[in-house]
Amino acid sequence: MRKTWRIVTLVSFIMTLIILGVGVVFLYSDYKVYRFFKSIDKGQWADTKEYYDDLSPSQQQTVRANIDGYAHELCREYSLGERTYAEITASFDAINSLGDVSELYDRHITEINYNELKRSVEELYKANTSYDADGAIKAKSKIENVQKRMDTATKETLLIQMLNDKYQEYLDCKIDESKMMSFIAVVAGMTYYDAHSYTGLIGSNVACVEKYREIYTQFQTMLEEDKYFEILDAYDAVYAGIDPADTVYRGKYQELYQTVFYDGMDYYEAKLDNLIAASDGEAAVALMKEIEQRYGSAFDLASAKNELASDWQKTYLQIAMNYEAILQTEFSKTADGVYIFENEYQRLRPDSMLLYDVDKNGVAELFLFNSNVATEENTECFAFTYADGNYVYLGYVNILSFCTDSNIIALPSEFNREFAEEHVLLRFSGTALEQKKYTKKDGETYAVDGQEVSDADFLTAQTSIVDHANNQRPSTMDYIDLSDYESYILAY
Repeated sequence: MRKTWRIVTLVSFIMTLIILGVGVVFLYSDYKVYRFFKSIDKGQWADTKEYYDDLSPSQQQTVRANIDGYAHELCREYSLGERTYAEITASFDAINSLGDVSELYDRHITEINYNELKRSVEELYKANTSYDADGAIKAKSKIENVQKRMDTATKETLLIQMLNDKYQEYLDCKIDESKMMSFIAVVAGMTYYDAHSYTGLIGSNVACVEKYREIYTQFQTMLEEDKYFEILDAYDAVYAGIDPADTVYRGKYQELYQTVFYDGMDYYEAKLDNLIAASDGEAAVALMKEIEQRYGSAFDLASAKNELASDWQKTYLQIAMNYEAILQTEFSKTADGVYIFENEYQRLRPDSMLLYDVDKNGVAELFLFNSNVATEENTECFAFTYADGNYVYLGYVNILSFCTDSNIIALPSEFNREFAEEHVLLRFSGTALEQKKYTKKDGETYAVDGQEVSDADFLTAQTSIVDHANNQRPSTMDYIDLSDYESYILAY
């Protein structure tokens, strides 16, 4: 019985040793992986390489599968402040000792260096702005340490990126101009290369931003003063200069424009109504022209124009709008008109317009002419008046001078004739131009109303005609281009 117990005890002991041995083998395998990662954790790069080489192929495969996640965890701890810059860089140096993980190393160490440099520059910036000398010294020391781990090109790239990030904060109105310029000064003091040049560009951008922010404030004041036209005139140029990344002020300007546009429309509509009610046609037309320049078809001026225009003006607007068709219709009614259309119209095709009240009855007569063939002596015109609700075509008239009374001094309505000294006095009856007297001197021959007379009688008759002259003719007066007919007619 005792012998049996000894055998059982011996077998149990042997089995225990076997189990412990197997456990040690398995645990030691896990331990080797553990000590590899622990060496990275401590930044012991020489041990890391040695421990990695000591791993079995399957263990190395396990390490490879988990090294990226482990690197992410290290970065997370650094970002939370659980690891210092010295500790995190030592760990990544250990990872880099493996030799074929450069992509992993470069990807993370670049971000770490940027974050450390950014953090250190921010500390220096805050120390400078708060006059913290000790803080500035510590920050500069950190900057020197991180700069040792990057080449000049990388440093310049990171500094430029930092300037862009800080500039975006400024555009987002998270910091003001003074803080932005202080940050620029910090970066400018750290480099003499690309980033230093870039500080000048960013500084110029800040000046531009401050300018359009200042103009925005001015626009707000102008809005309170109802200066809608002035804002609209300046808006496009200012808006075009807003930094594309400045979403804050782009939004502000867009909102301002909507307010200016629609409030201005209401304001000028009321102002125009008041001018029309006061029968101030000239001011109303001037305002309508300005409205049209800014608002175009968005502002319906048709009703205002209709309300402002008298019947004769509405009629003249139609003539000016369709003058060629109307002239051709009138030419077809007479032999002289047909001749003018077939032989003279290309030369006389109107490009200009003049309104002149011949008989001073408050309704102007309309004269169309070609400014290219008008001279200082005479102007060949097509004349219209208004009577009994319709236009009246007065015909072709070659004006030498308007008169102090209801007359026009002209040349005969003839073409291709030899030079002669001629004057025709046309009496305007309100619906027609009637020839009252005609004098002609051709060499030594004198004629009055077609009858040959003495030189004395000729001079007497000629004097009786020219005494009516006020020495004004369309070509020497304030005529306008036909394209401007609308405001010209309405403002008369």
